[in-house]
Amino acid sequence: MDELARARAELTRLQCTERTLIEQLLAVRVAMETQKSKINKLVEERPSPINRLPTELLARILSFLLMRGSEVSAKFSEDLPTLRKDLASVSRLWSDLILNTPSFWSGIVLTRKSGAKSLMTQLTRSREQLLDIAIIYPRKNSLDTLWDILIPSRNRWRSVIIKTSAVDVFSDIMSKFNQFKFPCLEEVSLDSHDYDHPLPLSFAHLPALRHLHLGGLHGPEGFSMATTLLTTLSMSNVLIHDRSILPRIATQSLTALTITHANRFHNLDWALGQDTLRFPALQRLLLDVINPYRFLDAIVAPKLEYFDYTHRYGPISGTDNHTFGSKFNHVRHFTSKPRSHLEYLNNSTAYVLCRAFPGVRCASLPAFDIDRFFAAPYPSGGLGQPPADNWKSLERLSLFCDVDAESWSVDVLANWLAKRREFGLPLLHVELIGLCSTYAAQMTMEEFSFRYKRLRDYCLLDFKDMRFSRALRLSTDSGLLNIVRADNKNGITLKNWRELPLDNMDIF
Repeated sequence: MDELARARAELTRLQCTERTLIEQLLAVRVAMETQKSKINKLVEERPSPINRLPTELLARILSFLLMRGSEVSAKFSEDLPTLRKDLASVSRLWSDLILNTPSFWSGIVLTRKSGAKSLMTQLTRSREQLLDIAIIYPRKNSLDTLWDILIPSRNRWRSVIIKTSAVDVFSDIMSKFNQFKFPCLEEVSLDSHDYDHPLPLSFAHLPALRHLHLGGLHGPEGFSMATTLLTTLSMSNVLIHDRSILPRIATQSLTALTITHANRFHNLDWALGQDTLRFPALQRLLLDVINPYRFLDAIVAPKLEYFDYTHRYGPISGTDNHTFGSKFNHVRHFTSKPRSHLEYLNNSTAYVLCRAFPGVRCASLPAFDIDRFFAAPYPSGGLGQPPADNWKSLERLSLFCDVDAESWSVDVLANWLAKRREFGLPLLHVELIGLCSTYAAQMTMEEFSFRYKRLRDYCLLDFKDMRFSRALRLSTDSGLLNIVRADNKNGITLKNWRELPLDNMDIF
């Protein structure tokens, strides 16, 4: 075969290959289109991302939304039925999960909008779950009907809130309440500001009662908790106007006590005998606008670890030269805060409190009270040293920065920390915490840089939710510095931030 024939044969072979490849390409393209259609169909048929969560995880998330809070006063709101309805409307899966999970129906709220049919539905869906009941400003004309539906489930009641400003409605509810025994009821919260009769609560019908909140109730005559096994007691507003209430408190098992006075303009000043109130199991004590000196002088609480004091402006009476000795040396956590941002702690009060709790390891204070705790008083005070010098074992200091940065006495704090180092005391962990309130501090970067430079050499410095005038928010965690823009959620994270030169830093 000559060369021309061989060339023509090669061309023919290549043309055949071309046709084969084109056919294969067309077949591949058809297969690709078929596969795309299959994928699109699978995507359309696949559950949406919101429905792909494992059922157990989704149920846990919804439980946090529907039963948020750990105290009886925080478990309920009038919006709970609406919240349940809104969550159930998200998808069919969510609806089925909420409708068929009894624990989501264990919180029952009766308000002026509640009806008999809705209540019966909730009780049915809760099955055998323990119930958390809230009766909040109910209508008097529907109360009897709702109560008759609710009371057969009384053996399942775990907690109850009764709150109304109508005296006749409150009396009616309590009259019905005291006719029955509630074997599982652990928490009770009663609040009626205008009720001026003896407290209508039969403790004999509440064998499981452990947590009691009393708000706005008058007339403690004849009232006694001496036979109960309460572990948590909160008394607020005018119930505590009579100091004779105190000897009738069940003290043997009480681990947490909160006393709140309604009148923010003057301290409640009881005349109490020294060491006359014994709380052998008390671990937490919260006093709100009462004279702490009088009360601390009166109590004996060998297991007290947490002390929380909410104050108003002005000195406290009865402090003279008396000390508590080692009475409260075991208290490790101390919190002082004002009723409002305008009420600064008095210098003498700060001294009394620091001297009362010399063993404090963790202290939480408003930043604007730095002067009161960490500066030496004027010579006329005769005290000679900063009140916080009494805290020889202090390890952690949290400062709540809820006012303008200009009010922070950072130099006073820096000088006090420097003296600690001079005396060879361990490095203190200091945390500056921003608050989301109307008066929350909003620093410029220059103000932040100044405070950072003044404090960094004398303590382990951390920040949490500090707000800046440029819509920035700053927090530190485990050596990381997180800076976030509040407007668009963008941010940066710096590792080992304590080693970085943050002076005059410019972000974004």
